[in-house]
Amino acid sequence: MKRATKKLLALVLSFTLIISTFAFMSSTSAAEAAGTDIPLIYVVGTGAHIIADNPDGTTRKIFPLQLPENFIMDTVKENIDVFAKAVVTQEWDEFCDVAYNIVAPLYADLMLDKNGNPLDNSRVDISSIDRINPTKTNGKYETEQFIFYYDWRIDPYVTAEKLHEYIEAVLAATGETEVALLGRCLGDCITAAYMEKYDGEYVSDYISYASALNGAEFCTKAFCGEIYLDADGIERFVYDLELSTDNTVNELIQAVVTVLNETYGLDFLAWSVNNVYPDIYLNIVPRLLRDMYGNFPAYWAMVSDEDYIKAKETVFHGVDKEEYANFISIIDDYHYNVQVKAPEMFNEFKERGITVANVTKYGYQTLPVVKDADVLGEDFCTVTKASFGATTAEIDSVLSDDYISAAQINGTDRYISPDKQIDASTCVSPDTTWFIKNMQHKTFPLSINPLFDYIINSENPTVFSNEEFPQYLVYNYETDTLSPMASDNMNTTDRYNTDFFDSLKKIIRFIFNLIKTSIADSVNPTPAE
Repeated sequence: MKRATKKLLALVLSFTLIISTFAFMSSTSAAEAAGTDIPLIYVVGTGAHIIADNPDGTTRKIFPLQLPENFIMDTVKENIDVFAKAVVTQEWDEFCDVAYNIVAPLYADLMLDKNGNPLDNSRVDISSIDRINPTKTNGKYETEQFIFYYDWRIDPYVTAEKLHEYIEAVLAATGETEVALLGRCLGDCITAAYMEKYDGEYVSDYISYASALNGAEFCTKAFCGEIYLDADGIERFVYDLELSTDNTVNELIQAVVTVLNETYGLDFLAWSVNNVYPDIYLNIVPRLLRDMYGNFPAYWAMVSDEDYIKAKETVFHGVDKEEYANFISIIDDYHYNVQVKAPEMFNEFKERGITVANVTKYGYQTLPVVKDADVLGEDFCTVTKASFGATTAEIDSVLSDDYISAAQINGTDRYISPDKQIDASTCVSPDTTWFIKNMQHKTFPLSINPLFDYIINSENPTVFSNEEFPQYLVYNYETDTLSPMASDNMNTTDRYNTDFFDSLKKIIRFIFNLIKTSIADSVNPTPAE
């Protein structure tokens, strides 16, 4: 029993770390695309490496986090008795204290002070200005030639000031008078802060890409303390992951999870966690967040407006609000002047002739630690949030016949996706909002760059003005290509159509092959060298 409990706790801890990783993944590869006529300032998401100064004048890398060797298994072994005691007695105070003392020190070097300022001169370990290359290739700037890296912890308004310096440096180096601005994930929060603070200075085109500006579901619910395990969502999630480079191992894990879900094993796990969590979260979540990502003003930029007050109540629960008055003022300033006003701001810029476009991914559920895990998204952000208003079906369904009939009557059916999962007519910018199916949040392939080039190089581009780039596209992982959505490529979620007996057969076949191999090895042992 104790061994089984250890394995369960190790599985839960491993799964938690996998989930956390999704929030901070970021690709920074250089592109080789046709390019743009003017410089595209490409503002990446989270994930840039962070360094800090040592007392002796040297520096140390503090992000990505470096876990001690065998950290997970050692932590489980050392604290299994505390967990078992809490399960039996349902007294979780000691467990919460132990969990906090394990996790919080991992983030100690990354923490900001209570005014949102870095400690030990911690900073991003790359200078964007020093990397400026003004050279054109075949008369074009490469799509990702001007990448802006930044400290993804600090106030977006402070980063906007640094972005302004970078833009002016690019213009000085290239001799151009204007730029295009693209913000990816958290980067869209930064670019929006720039647009608000500098009134769109120098910007001719503005692109939101996999945007978290309107709120990221996982970040929002975590800050609110509203974590909820969804059994069906967990099953779908393992079919979205590559847990091993060995495809056989991947299929085995997926088969085991499917069998567990069909036999209510995952339901029991989810029920156990969801039954306990509401009683203990205020004992652990607020203090952990205050010493982790809730300490970063930039992460507050990804908390959606409808949950913002609840998030503040949760994170600052049990502490004197005056102690955090400056910090709260910083996050309020951004929230109410940028996120809340973003749709109005976008419309004003469009009226001034600035191209305002949005590129949103979909075809995946949100992470299975929220109640609405079946909402259509790209695992980190929902489609509705990322696109600023699209109406969607759930991950495994389509818009109703009545809905589509009503759209046909009012003339908005041309904005409905061929797979009938999205209606873009309800977006803030329906004519300049593109959707790419079968692309996860963490995936930023070079094959998307021609779409950005088209938007920037064209005069008044829309989703209807180029057959190569219609409103709905599909990404092919195997060929790394984008194609217009059609009946023969739009069904990309068949991986979720699992079968209990097929999964059971896979498990039995794996066990049989394992036994067969063991017997063969014992009969014909490998000779010693």
